[in-house]
Amino acid sequence: MERIRIKDIAKMADVSVGTVDRVIHGRSGVSETSRKRVEEILEKLDYQPNMYASALASNKKYAFACLLPQHDTGEYWTDVESGIHEALTTYSDFNITVKLTYYDPYDYHSFAHAACNIVETRPDGVLFAPTAPQYTTPFTNELEKLHIPYIYIDSNIKEAPALSFFGQNSHQSGYFAARM
Repeated sequence: MERIRIKDIAKMADVSVGTVDRVIHGRSGVSETSRKRVEEILEKLDYQPNMYASALASNKKYAFACLLPQHDTGEYWTDVESGIHEALTTYSDFNITVKLTYYDPYDYHSFAHAACNIVETRPDGVLFAPTAPQYTTPFTNELEKLHIPYIYIDSNIKEAPALSFFGQNSHQSGYFAARM
């Protein structure tokens, strides 16, 4: 099935493309008659906006922060970094940047210091490998206060639930290992 474009809807409703755009985004400046006509067509077609096109058109830049443990090349976290860089390349059209920051996994103060620096930059989102809950929670509290979404990588802190968690299911891994 061919994707319905805004200009197709405008033609069907006998209105301008700008009018359709205003209706889709809930903006003012549209007569009630035109609004109803466009909304009926949108509903009839079960129209879903093309998020990719919307993101490209907006030209908004997204700055994310990533906090990972310091590590040597070839260790576990190297693959995580590689995935982040690959995603940046894949989604380069979306104007996304990621600033990688590292903390010493054997020094909790290093995590707290790096977390404070990230909060000061006010990123659009944070991706990080949490440490002990007593050091992670003050960081997540600050992020929540500033309405900055965050996700965990590798470890999940149930006391401070994130928007999402990416990592292995430790229980399932243990169960599988014990069965072997």
